[in-house]
Amino acid sequence: MNTSSKPVTKPQDDQETAARLAAVLDTVVDGVITIDEYGIINSVNPAVERMFGYSEDELVGKNVSLLMPSPHSEEHDGYLENYRRTGIAKIIGIGRELEARRKDGTIFPIDLAVSEVKFDDTRMFSGVIRDMTDRKQAEAQLEEERDFSDSLLQLAHAIVLVLDEQGRIVQFNPFLERLSGYSLAEVRGKNWFETFLPERVRAETRSLFYTTVGGIPVKGHVNAVLDRNGREHQIAWSGRRLKTPSGEVRGVLAIGNDVTQLRAAEQRLVQSERLAAIGQMVTGLAHESRNALQRARACLEMLELDLEDRPELMDLTTRAARALDELQRLYEEVRSYAAPLKLDLRECVLSEIWTETWDHLGEARDGKDVRLRAECDSVSLKVQADRGRIAQVFRNILENAVAACPASGEVVITTLDAELHGQPAIELRFRDNGPGLSEDTKQRVFEPFFTTKSRGTGLGMAIARRIVDAHGGEISIADLDEPGATIVVVLPRSMASSR
Repeated sequence: MNTSSKPVTKPQDDQETAARLAAVLDTVVDGVITIDEYGIINSVNPAVERMFGYSEDELVGKNVSLLMPSPHSEEHDGYLENYRRTGIAKIIGIGRELEARRKDGTIFPIDLAVSEVKFDDTRMFSGVIRDMTDRKQAEAQLEEERDFSDSLLQLAHAIVLVLDEQGRIVQFNPFLERLSGYSLAEVRGKNWFETFLPERVRAETRSLFYTTVGGIPVKGHVNAVLDRNGREHQIAWSGRRLKTPSGEVRGVLAIGNDVTQLRAAEQRLVQSERLAAIGQMVTGLAHESRNALQRARACLEMLELDLEDRPELMDLTTRAARALDELQRLYEEVRSYAAPLKLDLRECVLSEIWTETWDHLGEARDGKDVRLRAECDSVSLKVQADRGRIAQVFRNILENAVAACPASGEVVITTLDAELHGQPAIELRFRDNGPGLSEDTKQRVFEPFFTTKSRGTGLGMAIARRIVDAHGGEISIADLDEPGATIVVVLPRSMASSR
């Protein structure tokens, strides 16, 4: 006959088990509390005493609602009665965050996990309580730091840029959105170098980026950044790589300061020093040459009297006189370029200036059927400017545009509302339908004495830049995917707003 028997538990074993359980409850960090089905406390461990400030004797036999703030303290008995009646549990078996009340009346956050235990016909509940004060304070501190960081990103007057290890855009702040005209949503995930950098600086800047990814920080590197309209902004960068807690490289954090105006001011200072030297030289040269030119003209005039009956020689004297006039004009143009600019500011209507200038270019258009067309929409064309100086700018731009156009061509002026250094401005685009400009010409077109023509001083566009700079504006070559060349002039609506 087979017999089976259950293990027999000895009283000594029960005592050892109880002792081990008591040791665990005494040392556990979390509070452990047991109540009966009516909410009366049966037992608490030392963690509960430390957490709430009550002794065990003060708690055992009391309603657990003693440890709850209002309104839960008043409603807890109703919760238990509802569970006894319906058997529907609401928090049993589910951890949740609540508030508890210490003996001194202070309220603090806890995480509570409630379990049900049955012994024969007796129902009990055990609760494991974790004090969440430190965690909540840490979360609040993190939230405060996050808000502070977000505020810095929102208000910083500098670019804050995060790229992944491949140079794709992860994050940037509103300053770059305002500077570039792109929203983060438009360009997130795109390659930074292909999207924002002129082609001429991509290779060098990409190499520097991978050096930074390799662990060498960058500081003070300056490169051009393109905005949505193709304008360049000079940005001074500092950057370092970002790593995960496990040490993996996440990408690069870069801080960029817009030094466009600073660079422009430095260039203007150097240019003004050069111009002062040129002005002194040309003024002296013009003074010394003026008498010689006048004597040459007088001699030609006397010679013409003796050659009235010899037309072939008269033609030579006429050509010699024109050459002297051209030489005098060149002297005056260089002197004018080197002289300080003084602006006579008045309210002007730009369309009136370019129309008048175009009418005066009849000789330049001789032999060509070139039309001028304006696309202004509803843009106001009123600005505060020096009418004569702005006419010089328009003349130089339009002369070059006409020269670039084929026999039958068109010059289009487009106007747009714009901002310049955060102030209201107007943007003018002068586009011809010629062959366009080479990369070298684009880089040098505003240099003094640079020209692709067989005649002239090469000062026209340099003079235009000086005048636009004096008005607090900007002039540049647009890098657009369109035929011909496009010159962009941005002028402040008023000089006061450009300062």
